[in-house]
Amino acid sequence: MESAASSPPAAKAQPRRLVRSFTVALILALAVHLLLLVFLAIVVEMAGPSPLAAIQAFTQAETSEQAPKVSKTLPADEMAPPPPPQILDASIHGSLSLPMPQRTVSPAMMLGEAKPIFHGGGGMGVPLAMRSRSTLDSRLKLLLERGGLPGAESAVRRALEWLARTQNEDGSWGKTYKVAMTGFAVLCFLGHGDTPDSAEYGRQVTRGVHFLTEVSAKNEGLMATVPRSNGACYEHGIATYALGEVYAMARFGQKNLGPVVEAFDRGVRIILQGQTEAGGWLYNYHPGPNGDMSVTGWQYQALKAARQTRLNFPTLEKQIQKTERFLLNMRGPRGGFGYQDPADKASLTGVGVLGLQMFNPQDHRLAIIEGLQLILDSYGRKRWAGADVYAWYYNTQAAFYFGGAAWERWNAVFQKELLQNQQLDGHWRHLSAGKAKFDSDLFCTVLCTLMLEVYYRYQPPATR
Repeated sequence: MESAASSPPAAKAQPRRLVRSFTVALILALAVHLLLLVFLAIVVEMAGPSPLAAIQAFTQAETSEQAPKVSKTLPADEMAPPPPPQILDASIHGSLSLPMPQRTVSPAMMLGEAKPIFHGGGGMGVPLAMRSRSTLDSRLKLLLERGGLPGAESAVRRALEWLARTQNEDGSWGKTYKVAMTGFAVLCFLGHGDTPDSAEYGRQVTRGVHFLTEVSAKNEGLMATVPRSNGACYEHGIATYALGEVYAMARFGQKNLGPVVEAFDRGVRIILQGQTEAGGWLYNYHPGPNGDMSVTGWQYQALKAARQTRLNFPTLEKQIQKTERFLLNMRGPRGGFGYQDPADKASLTGVGVLGLQMFNPQDHRLAIIEGLQLILDSYGRKRWAGADVYAWYYNTQAAFYFGGAAWERWNAVFQKELLQNQQLDGHWRHLSAGKAKFDSDLFCTVLCTLMLEVYYRYQPPATR
């Protein structure tokens, strides 16, 4: 009995020690978990996505093959500009972990050799007016500031994917007008900030540029699918414009640009030599007494690119002044612009207004305002079915350059119509592009893409 009575205290001591050990372990475990939770909360707060990163994730998720089309579930975001908080809130729906496909540029794709023409900026010789398109953040920032929607950037990405898929084996685009369509496609990639050095579309740009320089070399500088056709002057102007932007945007030291410089130099000199006495241009660069407004539009855009490159064209500024006089002499009684005589053709008024905007907007402000008013009166209530995509291309740039109420009114028309009518595979189709024959869908697509790039393709009007 005594031995039985003395055992309980020893037996009770052991459970107490176990309880104390368990309690201490539990407290330590809770403390460790609490510290981990605090640490994770701090990390999440510091790593939270910025508004631009959220929009980037939205556009990437929308363009991924595996991702659902977010825009289909957010029609309001695509159609009308909501307040900034709503845009940013809508942009984070869907997967955030779907990276864009990566592409590499073949080291064998070289473009020749050229000396730098710009200095400073860490070797980046991009003119100031073009730098806003160089990064996704800068594009999205200007897109939102200038009245664009996240859906506009998504539409551009889908269009570029379509262009990448439809490039020909020889580096060109199109069937009927391969030189013009190649120039247009290259401009679309450049307008998005994709140069021959770009990881994503650099190979497409390089192959397109190589095609244009080869055509130039074969045709003594003239870049056209059929050199003696009426369309040759259109094609040459567009291709020269594209090569000028390639040269101006090139990162010197990473790509060799000799053939580009030679082809562009020869292209500009052909345009300058082909200017008429009146200051315009005609089919086949015929040296007549007047000019054709539609042909002239592509020539002056090439001359604008020539001015940006700062290459030596001794008569460039004097001939640009002649172009201004030609445009002013083509004005009609209501402030519009004519074809080969003064008139108020709404379809060509954007060509005249844009030319005056590009070269000397201060001296021609009244003419610009009158032209924009005619454009808005003629097209301000048009929808996609009644559109003229060729005229809309010029109207969009002319209104953007002017800014203010003119841009607000035009932006409210064209952006919604383009976003609503893009095909699921990324291209656009419209009857007004039928003059391009077998290239009509391609022609429509490049014009629409350049329109939607306008928010960041050029320097905003307030900063010029």
